Amino acid sequence: MAMLAVLMPVMIGIAAFAINVVYMEMARTELQISLDVAARAAGRTLAVTDDETQARDAAENMLALNPYANQVLTPGETNLEFGVSTRYSDLDRYSFSPGSPANAIKIETNGTNQVPMLFPTLGINLQFRPIKAAICTKVELDIALVIDRSTSMSRDSNGYRSDSWETGDPAPGSSRWIDTVHAVDKFLDVMEASVHDERVALTTYASTPTTDLELTNDYDSIRNAMDDHSDPFNGGSTAIGDGILGGVEALNHGSYARPWATRILVVLSDGLQTMGIDAVVAAEQAAADNIMVYTITFSDGADQATMQQVAAAAAGKHYHADDSGQLNQAFTDIARGLPTLLTF
Repeated sequence: MAMLAVLMPVMIGIAAFAINVVYMEMARTELQISLDVAARAAGRTLAVTDDETQARDAAENMLALNPYANQVLTPGETNLEFGVSTRYSDLDRYSFSPGSPANAIKIETNGTNQVPMLFPTLGINLQFRPIKAAICTKVELDIALVIDRSTSMSRDSNGYRSDSWETGDPAPGSSRWIDTVHAVDKFLDVMEASVHDERVALTTYASTPTTDLELTNDYDSIRNAMDDHSDPFNGGSTAIGDGILGGVEALNHGSYARPWATRILVVLSDGLQTMGIDAVVAAEQAAADNIMVYTITFSDGADQATMQQVAAAAAGKHYHADDSGQLNQAFTDIARGLPTLLTF
C-alpha cells in the first residue's frame, strides 16, 4: 500500500503526459485538415475568379467552419501568401515562392495561436503552439480539345442553314462551327493568361477523327488549325467516341505528353452519335487511363443525356449551351475551373 501510494502520483503523471502527447498530435492533425480545406477553397476560388480578395475570403470562411482543438483560427493567427508553384519533371516536387501572377496559395499558422494542454504538468497549465502549412496549386495541364465538325455544325444555333450552302463551301458566319471557333479562342485566352505551361492538342471529328495539332503551347497554331476547317467546311457524320479516342491518343503521345501533367479532354458535340465506337465506352477507356473528360453540348439537337454520361464516366462535368454566348461561357468556365492540387 505504501509503494502504491508512492507510485500512484507517478503513474497519474505518466498517464497525463501520454494523454497530452496524443492530444497534441490530434490537434496538429485537425489543424492540418483545417488548413488543407482552407487552401483548397482559396485555390479553387482563385482559379475560377482570378480575384485574390475573394480567394482570401474563401480561406477565412473555411477556417471558421473547420475549427481545430475546439478553436477557430483568426486571420491574425495565419499568414496567407499568393505565389507561384512550379516543377519540371515527374520526379520533382512542386516548389512554392511568393510572386505573381499567382497560381498557388500558401496558408500557414504563425505561432500566435495557443492551445492549452488537457492536463497540467507538475501543476503548471502549459500551452503549445502548433505550426502547420498547406499549399494549393493550379497544376500543369495537358489538354486535348475534341471538336465536332460534322455537317450539322454548319447550321446556326437554332438549326437553320441556307439552302444554297453546300459541303465544301466556307462555314456560314452564323454557324455553330464559327461560334465554336470563337469559343475556343476564349478558352485559349484563359490559357495564355495562366502562369503555367498548359499545353493543348486539337482533335476534330466528323465521320473520322483527325489530330490537327499535337500538344503545344503555341495557341495561335490551334486557332489557325480551327480556321483551316472553316474554309472549306467539309462536314460528315458524327463519330463522338472515335473523336474521344483520338484525343486520348494525343494525350498519350510519347514525344509531346508530359508524365507529370494532369490530363484533360474537352469534348464538344452538337448532335447525336451516328457512327463509330460508343462515346460512353470511349470515355471509360479515357478514365482507365486517368484522363478527366469535360463535355459540352451545343444546340437543342445535341444528345445531352449521353454526353452527361460521358462526363460522369471520366470524373468530369457536362455543360450545355443553347447559343454562342452560353458556348463562350462554357469554355471559359471549364478553363477557369480546371483542377487544383494540394502540393504541400
